[in-house]
Amino acid sequence: MKKIFIILLIFLVSGCYNYKELNQISIVSSIAIDKADDEYKVSAQIMNAKEDEESENSQVIVYTENGKTINEALRKMILKAPNNLYGGHLSKLVLSEEVAKEGIINVLDLFQRLTEVRNEFTITVAKGIDASDVIKVMTSPESIPAEYVTNSLKSADVSSALTYSTKLDEFVSLYLKDYIDPVIAIIEVKDYEKKGTTMDNTSTTDPISKLVLGNIAITKDGKLEKYLTENETIGYNFVKNQVQEMIIPVKCDNNSYSSISILENKTKTNVDRVNNKYKVNINITSSAVISEYNCVNNITNEKNIKKLEKETEKKIKYYVNKSINAQKESKGRFLGLERTIYLDYPEYKNEDFDIKVNVSVNLSRKGETRNSSKGAKR
Repeated sequence: MKKIFIILLIFLVSGCYNYKELNQISIVSSIAIDKADDEYKVSAQIMNAKEDEESENSQVIVYTENGKTINEALRKMILKAPNNLYGGHLSKLVLSEEVAKEGIINVLDLFQRLTEVRNEFTITVAKGIDASDVIKVMTSPESIPAEYVTNSLKSADVSSALTYSTKLDEFVSLYLKDYIDPVIAIIEVKDYEKKGTTMDNTSTTDPISKLVLGNIAITKDGKLEKYLTENETIGYNFVKNQVQEMIIPVKCDNNSYSSISILENKTKTNVDRVNNKYKVNINITSSAVISEYNCVNNITNEKNIKKLEKETEKKIKYYVNKSINAQKESKGRFLGLERTIYLDYPEYKNEDFDIKVNVSVNLSRKGETRNSSKGAKR
């Protein structure tokens, strides 16, 4: 009994070494970094606790400061914020194009050194707009803008293959590896106006300003190199085995299309070496169903199903080849194909290699024509 009492006493008097009362901290949900007059312009989106649920005040406040370094700007911000800044709930880092081109890895090095910041926040590049303007745009009134973007990225990752969200620890891990470069997500603001930063932006079915997810940006040596197109981004996700679900429009007669829903996808990459020549094999296997059919051909005909399978395979190959061509035209190695060779053949030294893309699509008919007006007539 005496031992139990001593253990309980230790827990009661010790606590966490870095414990802080909630009323003593300002919780940072996202940070934006721009450049202005050779200085860093750092903006922090801080959660603003409402006094009550009926309050119309914004759930966030944005503070901005300049400094020769990012840390200096953050330190100056303490003079504006009511409490010490706390980054334990940081979910989004937005970099301007200028900052990203100067060096993403330089910025991330700072955040790795901050003990309170988790390594799980998402990194994005603001395309065509200041990063600070991105975190000022108000989203739906029941959500904090940083969480809105984070959740949108997660959803897009799973269901579209149109983007890819990279977190700090993943970016740094890939940056430190040979023969591969990390990518980051793009974020844009459609119809940016000053009113879009107020609560008025959340009180309409057609917001004045909207946060829009872009595709992905590729990097080289920890710096922004270029943006990928939609098709190149989809191809990237196929090569990297990151397609979980997506819709592929496939032509099924001269003027009409059907929607093919990818339900499962598996990409395996291996390397052969014949006569000292490397060949990378990208093998893609997909299971899919017909989710929309706007064509005159009989959907119950096996030949038409096979034709759709072949057309879907061609479309996936098209996406993959677009991403391969994008890598050939860039200075980076965002697809990591050279790393695949290097892992199997450590003696590999920047040599030319061939690429072969194999795609197999199984278009299941189970359940597709059930209760469908496209089925066979009786």
